[in-house]
Amino acid sequence: MKKSQQKIKPIKRRKSHLRPGTIFLLLLVFVVAGSSAWQLWKLHVSVEQQITQLTQEKEDLVKQENSLHEEIAQLNTPSYIEQLAREQLGLVKHGEILISPKN
Repeated sequence: MKKSQQKIKPIKRRKSHLRPGTIFLLLLVFVVAGSSAWQLWKLHVSVEQQITQLTQEKEDLVKQENSLHEEIAQLNTPSYIEQLAREQLGLVKHGEILISPKN
């Protein structure tokens, strides 16, 4: 038996060359992705500012609501109703005499 001598051929590797069109296309994709990411970031910051502003407005409105509830409670007390009747309407209790200055 004879050994046949076979030559082992080395595998030729292709050199990967990036064509200018491919480079341009990749660059375009990165620019579009970066621009989109920047727009999303700006939108995120804007939304966060609006949330902060609306939260502050909500706190102010809650304080205003609480003060209005306190005012309603005060207006419904008999002593305050009597005070308003005396001052604004000039009413007097039974047996009292109203003394008012001349205008």
